[in-house]
Amino acid sequence: MTTDAAPVPLLEVQGLTKRFGSLVANDDVTFTVRAGEVHGLLGENGAGKSTLVKSLYGIHQPDAGRVVVDGRDERIASPSHARDLGIGMVFQDMRLIPALTVWENIALQLRDTPRVLKPRDAQRAITDASAHYGLDVDPSALVRDLSIGEWQRAELLKVLLAGARVLILDEPTSVLTPQEADALFDVLRRLTADGVGVILIAHKIREVRQIADRVTVLRGGRTVLADTDPHELTDAELVRAMVGTSVKPVSRRPEPTDETADAPVVVSLRGASVLRPTGVLGLDGVDLDIRAGRILGVAGIAGSGQGELADLLVGVAPLRSGSMELPGLDARGTTTGDLRVAGVVDVVANPVHDYVVRGMTISDHVALWEATTAGRRRFDVRGAATTFARRDERAGLRAADPSRRLDQLSGGNIQRVLLTLALTQDARLVIASYPTRGLDVLTTERTHALLLEARDRGEAVVLVSEDLDELLALSDEVVVLHHGRVAGTVPAVDADRDRLGLLMTEGAA
Repeated sequence: MTTDAAPVPLLEVQGLTKRFGSLVANDDVTFTVRAGEVHGLLGENGAGKSTLVKSLYGIHQPDAGRVVVDGRDERIASPSHARDLGIGMVFQDMRLIPALTVWENIALQLRDTPRVLKPRDAQRAITDASAHYGLDVDPSALVRDLSIGEWQRAELLKVLLAGARVLILDEPTSVLTPQEADALFDVLRRLTADGVGVILIAHKIREVRQIADRVTVLRGGRTVLADTDPHELTDAELVRAMVGTSVKPVSRRPEPTDETADAPVVVSLRGASVLRPTGVLGLDGVDLDIRAGRILGVAGIAGSGQGELADLLVGVAPLRSGSMELPGLDARGTTTGDLRVAGVVDVVANPVHDYVVRGMTISDHVALWEATTAGRRRFDVRGAATTFARRDERAGLRAADPSRRLDQLSGGNIQRVLLTLALTQDARLVIASYPTRGLDVLTTERTHALLLEARDRGEAVVLVSEDLDELLALSDEVVVLHHGRVAGTVPAVDADRDRLGLLMTEGAA
């Protein structure tokens, strides 16, 4: 009697080890991707997930171990080689060229692109693939004009049309609404039905349960849970595998008291409008009161005005019309430095680009932070390490050694440094834009606790986030922006994901 042999996996990793000097980023990792499955890859920041997939995509070269593609040992020398082997990757910081159209971006990625591009042929191929996979995007649209969801769909089409049979997705839902995330998962189901294997890097256990067939968990560069059905484990067991301990989620007060609901207004906006650099209104006639001792959540599809609101509150973006009043300050014409000295603190949306000064250590950044918040011209670099150690102990975010160069750290570790400074600063107003984006479970929960502590000290907190679960867990009320306008303000006790998602996508209508 004979039996059919098990199908050969699309990709196997056996004993992969990758070192960076004395740091062992991956240590004897084993990992398998099968056709028609979504394999979730979980772990804390620094667990080795990015190093693993970058080794599979040819960015890094392993120091030991085997990578087997379709049953053949391969040394993946470059991303181009990976694409030739049918491995495609969509990075978290999506990498299309904004000045080109969708079809031009995709054509540049294809292996058989002719010297003279024929727009009609490229657009037809994109349209056919869009219809097959449910990835609706206009091939003739300029990438810079796309919404974040459309941008991601274009990235997926680029990878699929290049022939990917193993698709690596790095935190793909981090900037999507719940409806967009559900639509993405529908696309992944179509892909796996066609035999594609998907590696999904994620932090949200709810989403892993929704879409993943199996999960592998890395901790400290090693595999601690391999090829496991996520439905066989509880949330607590998955978290414990990721961080090595139990994590108790924090929560806001169930509802505001009369005292907090009538708390003093820290910032008042009336008819506030802000222009984007392109000359288009990014914030259009917004009325908003931000009160002490409360967390105001800000939700919206990417590009709906959240960035302009944060920039206005910290003095980066000037008012085009309307007013912004801070009791005790004349906000119109006030500089960013004046606002910092007055107690306005911000966690920028993109720390790598907007906070990090290349070549400077963490101590240098601490000295710069201390000087600007105190309004001094003198930088105390010598005392910065001691200052940061005290702040790090108070924050409990396990930041890196202050002697290290900040630009050489991972995005998650850069975020830890910024959060340590911002959330241990005595402030009147804290603007936290996407404070937990890309952070692991343990660091996320500690950041949530710090935001609640700031609120309980009487600070006004503006929390901008694409994570509706985060907004619902922490906010006293949530304002939803849609095309730069306020689509609605919902008390958190009356809010749910569907209600917020509809306001985000449909506006006040």
